Amino acid sequence: MTVAEMHSEFKLLMDKGDSGDLPSFMSIEIDRFINIAQHKFVNKRVFGHNIRRTSFEEDQKRRDDLRELVSNEETSDFTTGDKPGGFFATLPKDYRHSINEECILSNGARVTVKPITHDRYNKIIDDPFNKPTPTTVYRLDINGGRVELISSPGNSGIEISTYVLRYIKIPTPVSLTDSTDCILSEPTHREIVKMAVVEALENVEQPRYQSSKIELNEIE
Repeated sequence: MTVAEMHSEFKLLMDKGDSGDLPSFMSIEIDRFINIAQHKFVNKRVFGHNIRRTSFEEDQKRRDDLRELVSNEETSDFTTGDKPGGFFATLPKDYRHSINEECILSNGARVTVKPITHDRYNKIIDDPFNKPTPTTVYRLDINGGRVELISSPGNSGIEISTYVLRYIKIPTPVSLTDSTDCILSEPTHREIVKMAVVEALENVEQPRYQSSKIELNEIE
């Protein structure tokens, strides 16, 4: 659907079965309801908060739902980190959720990036059996949209050359004024519009809200 078609579908579903006592939403308000629904749709599909309890890549429908949000980024723009062997890297501005991470080292090796918590880092940093190895780089999440990549202290002279990230990006907000369409795959659009209608009905505390929500939960 185009954004104009999503607006038409929204109005049709809002009008269906009511007595004409619902408010007439402005285009900018409909955009907002659709964008709220789009955000919730992505969260439900990425993290498994849905009737199927399946998250991204757990089944084909999830992969199809979110395939247009899969993006790739490579960066060699690093600053020296706070930890030994660490480098700070900035995540893409549209970053939402990591799918796969690797680092290319200065010796040409391509190694896995393993995300860990700071508590876990503190526990293993002095354990020789758990320190980063030539086949692993650890990642700590930092504020400001950054990560710290920590290579093996034992790799003398070998540093991280490139950070390779595959991720779920934040979807572009739809806008009727700017003719910005939903970038998610076509089959998801009707589900998003139905979620937007539920948001709108809840906003005006309309009695149809509960039945509409039940119907929406039965889609999958």
